[in-house]
Amino acid sequence: MRRPFWQAAFFVALCHFAAASVYLWRFPPWRAPDEGAHFAYIVHLAQTRSLPVFEGMGRGVTYEAHQPPLYYLTALPFVASLLEDKAHHQTALYLLRFFSTLWGLAVVLGAMGLAWMLHADPTTRLPAALLAGLFAALLPMHLLVCASVGNDAAAGAMATATLLWLCLSLQRPSAEKRQTLTAALTAGVLCGASLLAKSSNLICLPLALFALCLMPLNPPVAPPSPTKKRSAVPQSPRPSPLVPRPFVVGWRGILLGICLAGFLLTAGWWLWRNTVLYGDPLAFRAFLEGFSTSPKPSYFLERLQLSLPTYLLMVAQVTLFTWLGIFGEPNEAVKGLGRLMQGAEPTASWAFLCALIGMGLLVGMALGIVTMGRESWRAMQEKTWAKAFAYALPILMTLLVFAEFVQFNRHFFQAQARYFYPAHAAMAVLFAEGVLRLAPSHRAWWAVGFIGLFLAILCGIVGWLWVPLSGR
Repeated sequence: MRRPFWQAAFFVALCHFAAASVYLWRFPPWRAPDEGAHFAYIVHLAQTRSLPVFEGMGRGVTYEAHQPPLYYLTALPFVASLLEDKAHHQTALYLLRFFSTLWGLAVVLGAMGLAWMLHADPTTRLPAALLAGLFAALLPMHLLVCASVGNDAAAGAMATATLLWLCLSLQRPSAEKRQTLTAALTAGVLCGASLLAKSSNLICLPLALFALCLMPLNPPVAPPSPTKKRSAVPQSPRPSPLVPRPFVVGWRGILLGICLAGFLLTAGWWLWRNTVLYGDPLAFRAFLEGFSTSPKPSYFLERLQLSLPTYLLMVAQVTLFTWLGIFGEPNEAVKGLGRLMQGAEPTASWAFLCALIGMGLLVGMALGIVTMGRESWRAMQEKTWAKAFAYALPILMTLLVFAEFVQFNRHFFQAQARYFYPAHAAMAVLFAEGVLRLAPSHRAWWAVGFIGLFLAILCGIVGWLWVPLSGR
């Protein structure tokens, strides 16, 4: 990457740390979603040097014990000395929140790298990276995740790293067999680490396997025979021979096997532990049983007598509010929506302004899906399958995370946009592509300025008005 990219990355990193620090300090302690339970996980690791066992809501050490351990194990060294005395727990809380901002920085820089790599027009590649970085750094949902103790930031960072590696491997394949094998192993290890950050990141594995199936192969070419002499008569170049099918099938199989081996070496022990303790590799059944008393769609549809369209509209509205940070943390977003519907919300005008900005962001993402989809279709027409899949990866990642969100909300009422965070970098890329689809290339920097201004306004309103009120 060129020097301007790193200069832009440094600027965006400063924006990220400045905004995240404000949110970190203004967010009341222990008010982030499940923050106390995530903190208890780390305390248990410090005191027992062992992983907690999930026993359900309100039972056991913490109801977050089903979570994979990557975030908690990496966070422990930062606060281990402060966990011995409860008087220092709040200091440890703020240090852990700052630790989350470091994971969030990886998401922001990963979004910039993806945009730089996938943007088709070299003349506007830097504006695309800046747009993606500013979107990733200043969206209130990202800042609220970074201002809390929890594994969402680590989940987003590992999913972004996996996506970045897959795009790099697809667009810049190596001609050396050893490097190709290393790429497959790295993809498997990153998928395993993503799963160890959050179980929902399992979606990274099928994406990696499909990418390896499409990765260009470079079989060894036999050297020319030394007995033959070159003809003095110039000959027309002959087309390169097709790769033999046994080589393709065998080599693809080796790559897939190495990727799966890397995945199992990294995360297999966790899947085995869950199978032994809970009877299923992802502890999904234990989770459903442990949270059986949590609010479900049936509560709203049957007990509150809401119609299905009304319920779906409520889920969409609360999810949009938590994505934009309107009313602060998710529980306050639900209450704020109720006050808004009753005409009793004193900050209604600010909420509508932020919602208007949010609708513009969604339009940009929708245009980005169209743009990336067209680039992928164009590459398929040229039969450059690896390039086509690379362009489609941000779309596929976003759709898979959305499908997980829908599936989760079929079981529980969980209208929280933080569940989209593993696709945050992908959505940032789509947004950047959508904006530059509207803006002419000679106006790209104007687009960066205007979008940065609107994101700063949104970020500032939420941080000034609602984040401190999460403790009311």
